[in-house]
Amino acid sequence: MTKSYNMVSDAALGSLSALGGRLKEARLRRNWTQEQTAAKAGLSESSVKKVETGSQRITVGAYLSLLDVFGMPKAFDRVMAAGEDTLGEALGRSTLRQRARQSQAVSEHEWEI
Repeated sequence: MTKSYNMVSDAALGSLSALGGRLKEARLRRNWTQEQTAAKAGLSESSVKKVETGSQRITVGAYLSLLDVFGMPKAFDRVMAAGEDTLGEALGRSTLRQRARQSQAVSEHEWEI
């Protein structure tokens, strides 16, 4: 295993596995075989199997291809969307406040000369 695969958290792996399972359920609801699904998505049957098991050793493009075939081409639009990244937004506000204080201190110092 390479380092990049070892660095993925258990939570992220669980999420990927759950997504793969949901994609499999979507395929089964449509009564499609993995072979039929692969043909519709422009993937190999092996790639569909990997996605359905939540493999991290396949491109995100394969996941996107299946989402597209299942009628959800914009499913990733919600990932890290405004309002969803509460930690990042809090850190951003914190950084903005620090920058405002720093620039204000510089302005006060310039007036002292």
